[in-house]
Amino acid sequence: MKKYLVFTYYVGRSLGGVKDYLDAFDTLEEALENLLPERNRYYQIVDRDTMGVVKEGLARFKNFSTGGFSSGGSSPAGGR
Repeated sequence: MKKYLVFTYYVGRSLGGVKDYLDAFDTLEEALENLLPERNRYYQIVDRDTMGVVKEGLARFKNFSTGGFSSGGSSPAGGR
């Protein structure tokens, strides 16, 4: 059985639960590859074993990582 479940819908127009289900994939990368980068499409990728959301957001930005962002409020050294 595939590990990642993908749910997708247009922003503000979710149908709910299984009605938003797209497909299941073996890897997170494979799941992301199968999302169309449409402007108003939202997605959630869920781990089948834990039922926890692994990744979510607008499909247009599916390849962006939030790892470099922080809410510390400090500015970069030497810059404003």
